[in-house]
Amino acid sequence: MRGSESGALPGDWRWGVLVGLLALVLRLLYLNESAASPFFASPVIDARTYVDEALALAGGAWAGPPGPFWQAPLYPYFLGVAFWVCGENYWVPRLLQALLGAASCVLLLRIGRRLFPPAMALGAGLAAALYGPFIYFGGELLPATLALFLYLLFFFSLIRPLCPGPWRWLLSGALLGLAALAVANILLFLPFLILWLLWPSRDTPRRWREVLLLLLGCALPIAPVAARNYLESGDWVLISSNAGLNFYIGNNPDYERTVNIRPGQDWALLVETPELEAGIEGPVAKSAYFFAKSWRFIADDPLAYLKLQLYKLYLFWRGDEIPRNLDPYQAREDSLVLRLLLWHHGLAFPFGLVGPLAMLGLFSFWRSPAGQTPEGRLFLLFLLVYLLSVVLFFVAARYRLLAVPFFLLLAGEGLRAIVSPTPQRKILLALLPLLLAVNLGAETRTAAREGEHHFALGVAYEHRAMYANALRQYQLTLGHLPDHREALLRLAALHLGRGEQTRAIETYRTFLEFHPSAVSARFLLANACLAARRYQEAATEYETLLPLKPHWAELYGRLGYAYLMAAQPSRAMWAYRRTLELRPDSSAVRYQLARLCEDQDSLAAAAREYAVLLTQEPDHPEFLTRLADLLLAQEEATQQTFSLPPDARIREAEKHLRLAILQDKAYPASRWSLGLLLARQGRYAEATTHFERLLELEPKNFQAHYCLANLYRRLHREPESQVQMARYVRASREQELKKQAQKEAGEKLEKLLGNQRRL
Repeated sequence: MRGSESGALPGDWRWGVLVGLLALVLRLLYLNESAASPFFASPVIDARTYVDEALALAGGAWAGPPGPFWQAPLYPYFLGVAFWVCGENYWVPRLLQALLGAASCVLLLRIGRRLFPPAMALGAGLAAALYGPFIYFGGELLPATLALFLYLLFFFSLIRPLCPGPWRWLLSGALLGLAALAVANILLFLPFLILWLLWPSRDTPRRWREVLLLLLGCALPIAPVAARNYLESGDWVLISSNAGLNFYIGNNPDYERTVNIRPGQDWALLVETPELEAGIEGPVAKSAYFFAKSWRFIADDPLAYLKLQLYKLYLFWRGDEIPRNLDPYQAREDSLVLRLLLWHHGLAFPFGLVGPLAMLGLFSFWRSPAGQTPEGRLFLLFLLVYLLSVVLFFVAARYRLLAVPFFLLLAGEGLRAIVSPTPQRKILLALLPLLLAVNLGAETRTAAREGEHHFALGVAYEHRAMYANALRQYQLTLGHLPDHREALLRLAALHLGRGEQTRAIETYRTFLEFHPSAVSARFLLANACLAARRYQEAATEYETLLPLKPHWAELYGRLGYAYLMAAQPSRAMWAYRRTLELRPDSSAVRYQLARLCEDQDSLAAAAREYAVLLTQEPDHPEFLTRLADLLLAQEEATQQTFSLPPDARIREAEKHLRLAILQDKAYPASRWSLGLLLARQGRYAEATTHFERLLELEPKNFQAHYCLANLYRRLHREPESQVQMARYVRASREQELKKQAQKEAGEKLEKLLGNQRRL
């Protein structure tokens, strides 16, 4: 007997409890096993994006990030509420997902009861409880489990009203809208559902009322999101702004490359393509740009587009689980549950078996009496539209997952058709070719998958500050994928962080062998050379970037430093001046230029630069002191005498020095300079106070003892003068002995090393 409430199994509610408990226990066992994985508390790739957004929400930014939502927002808010209530606890959302996964199995049992024989519905519910990919994705911080529950609840509301009368359509619409906020492609089903409702009938006004209620219900959860997006950006974005990019990823002549791009430099370049190629900045305009690129591909080469759609249709039915975030098969290493319920040994279990049986069941159900009922047609329509929505974009395991509950029901129908007392000959003959078709092309341990798994492990270890483990994983990645961009860049950065500049330089050079046009990597290579004190190499690498980035201020600033350290002061001054043309407010570069001008005896130029610095930071004690010293040096050059007449330049220098002392009474350089200035003007008593304070700040400054001794003598304070002179002699002798000891130690060390080299 096919689906009806009267066709219940004995103790029907007990079977639902059994299915739910079995599903929950298996999911909890898997969570307990997977807690040992580095990924459990260090999500990566898409999961990292969801977690970061959720943490921001839990931190109080409940309005979401600036601009329209980039991706469907329900799951980040689901995580955000969990983190807000329980803190950054990675168990809580997974436990909630385990409950949702178990509830989904029970829902599937109830849906099956309406359309299929009770035993077949029970079989589908048990299969869902045992289905390895369901268990795996229930442990991932991704929207698949939440979306699956909402999809099933929505469809259940269509075939079994959850509230009486026409209001059932308001509730169904609300559930559809809520599901779309988890994974938006379910909205493609809405026009088909409307057409199904309006199919010629005698009661047309009632049907229109149902359609309006359905649309109203769908708008209830979506409208606030669309309004929020408009307020944030000024553009009408229904749910999220990534539709154009996702469509382009799955519909372009370079599908295999774009569909495998992961977050990192390549992903950033892809996302910013509209801005880089056409200067487009708005989210809606960017999405339209990607749609337009795909439409051009479709119009220019419709045959290639058709082949691509057929290829994606094949991928949808292929037996293995195609990774989008992490590889589900790699998770088997940490879990006995997955090793039993997800594997590939000739047969890609479970979908390599479920898929062919579901295809046979689809044919059988279409021709059966149950398939001719309105609910049966709606079931098939929902499944086929969802399949179409995935194939139109791109195929991955977690997107196919939402169709699997319906495939499980159809697989039961296919199995029934095979083992029935009078099996259909066509179905029997089709089974083996279908099994071969979906399993022969399936792959689970390719070099690309192995490499990406090691890379993801490296990112997880790096997130947990386990840098040695991360370094090892990146090296393993390169063993499988020698040209992996992100692994090379992260490995080089780790080497730099460990002080291994030479290895970092070698890694950057390897990267550039594979990706010679990568400007940012060459800049990082130059920085690594700078850190390794290979200044001429750094300068050479920076110079190669000048034609490519002629207006990049930071490039000129670093080039100037490389020139300076490579003893090329004139070139350094040119680079610093070019930096300041591009970024006049860069005080660090202006300071370097001022110091360089001092070293090159360009006193007037140095003074000008310090004067500009003081307009930016008027109370900076070092800038004030250095400008005062330059004014004094310029005065000396014109007067050529030891004494300093109190002219305008000297008065300005004194004002700067007193202001510097006022700003920082513990800054010794301003005390020294002001003390000397006052002494050279014959203001010995005033000068004495500054040198006395200087010795409090720097007790070992033997030159200050000498100056103070001379000042005391001029003030006729002979005993104090003699004490200071004695301290000067003792301190200078200690300084000389220290230098001599260091010299002798160096000579002995050199002699020892020389003897060892000869041995």
